[in-house]
Amino acid sequence: MKKILTLALMLAVSTSAFAIKITYGPYIQAVTKETVTIVWGTDKTAISWVETAPNDKMHFYAFERPKFYQTQLGRKLPTKYHQITIPNPNTNGNATFRYRAFSQEITSNKGGRTMYGRVASTRIFAYRHIWVNTLDYNKKSVNFILMNDQHGNEGTYELLNKRITKAKKSNKNWSADAVLFVGDMAGSVDEKQRSLYYKVSGGVNNYPKYRETPFHEVPMFMTRGVNESKGWLGANYMTLFPTSTGKPYYTVRYGSVCFIVLDSGNDQKDKAANTDFTSYRKEQAQWLAEVLQSEDVKGAKFKVALMHIPPVAGLSPVGKELNELFVPILNEAGIDLMICGYTHEHHYHKADKKCNFPILENGTTNLLNIRATQENMDVVVEDFAGNEIKTFNF
Repeated sequence: MKKILTLALMLAVSTSAFAIKITYGPYIQAVTKETVTIVWGTDKTAISWVETAPNDKMHFYAFERPKFYQTQLGRKLPTKYHQITIPNPNTNGNATFRYRAFSQEITSNKGGRTMYGRVASTRIFAYRHIWVNTLDYNKKSVNFILMNDQHGNEGTYELLNKRITKAKKSNKNWSADAVLFVGDMAGSVDEKQRSLYYKVSGGVNNYPKYRETPFHEVPMFMTRGVNESKGWLGANYMTLFPTSTGKPYYTVRYGSVCFIVLDSGNDQKDKAANTDFTSYRKEQAQWLAEVLQSEDVKGAKFKVALMHIPPVAGLSPVGKELNELFVPILNEAGIDLMICGYTHEHHYHKADKKCNFPILENGTTNLLNIRATQENMDVVVEDFAGNEIKTFNF
């Protein structure tokens, strides 16, 4: 009898050890007024879905909830990289809802017959559930945290997670409605660098226990930097960071602010056989000229451009090209500010005749806290301890 129990226990442990796991996420991407995209990964190929519920006091499973599947051309998509877009359930605009992510392992797919295994999912917490907002254009006050050039420093992500969580609980005025990373958050360009983002998303492989992090709920918007444009990350960037346009360049409208997110690409002129960033930037410039005429941009009180490499000649081999392509178009749009990284130092370039908007280069030891109402926008430069260093008013 003891041998049977021991064998049963060993089989249970073995089965558990090889069960499908969520390795990163879920985290929030491509948030707009109309949709939210939930992103996560698994260690085994799976089909996935998201279930949603209103943000009310009813139990998540008081009754059956709607399911949204990851599909391609009408078929559920087997993959390790999961992205599911949820439509806004509130046709009047802003919506807050709870969600739960599921992945079911595919154990075999031969001869047209698919076999399914166990299911991994985010947990139903005892007193609260993961929830997310769509973006509210009319929100009276919004707060954003911006950071750049951390080059794989996982300690920085952990610190940011703790600060956002603490501020959210205490309702401090610098808590984040969204976080924007302005490039080179990755330290290398290979597939292993995905582990960097586990610190952001609370992946189970990096913590003793699965846990919530702010990025289950707080939208995170990426600006692609030099490191994210190379190697494995360059080829698979949209797998990790989908956007509303399906490109690394897009816009984010939240409250009184519209961010125009641009992709400066690699910092070297095209020499490698597999790069053509010059043509890519020209295509992007055409998109920029068109999107700046959209109501999302023109209707915003404040317009902030984000680009990793500053469009300043002499700062990089492509600075002159970026200046000639993007600055004339932005000059016509009434841009209030451009925020860049790349140089690892704090610099503030005042507006002049050639560039009629200021350019703020943020350093590696600072974060930016943008606080915007319908009338004013303050850009606060802080150290990682939360001390204010300098404030710009718009």
